[in-house]
Amino acid sequence: MALAKVNAFNWEKFLSKIDNADLKRRVNMLRAKAFEVSASSSKYLKEPEAIDFAAYKNKLRFTSSAVEALEGAYKNKKLPAYHATLPAFEVKKRAMMASVAKNVVDLAKLDIQELGVQLESFESSRISKTTSVNEMHQRFPHFAKEVEEEIKNHEWAK
Repeated sequence: MALAKVNAFNWEKFLSKIDNADLKRRVNMLRAKAFEVSASSSKYLKEPEAIDFAAYKNKLRFTSSAVEALEGAYKNKKLPAYHATLPAFEVKKRAMMASVAKNVVDLAKLDIQELGVQLESFESSRISKTTSVNEMHQRFPHFAKEVEEEIKNHEWAK
């Protein structure tokens, strides 16, 4: 599962956001190591072939007792099992971080909706060549009042 995430990671998009040449070099080294692990994973994920101890006993007749001793040691081996568990604190911390991130995303979506409404409002009240004087008076009533006052008082040079 983790290898699938490494293979699916968009390295080009990540690298396009980095401006520092030294940092890009380090990320490329990490990328190469990730691809190397990914490529060699098929070799290590499958079970190794069983050792044919009988064939070695026939080949090494003078040391067949040593082959028997090795066979016994091999059959009685107990390899350590990999098990990864997170402490309860870490699980709780990750759950809280995920909930905070979800809240931030939800709030950002709400902000985007509100900004969309504002944008529509701005677009509808945009001044263009087709805007009439009456629309300007409705949009800026204080300026309209001031202009009417100046006309009434014959203040042409203002």
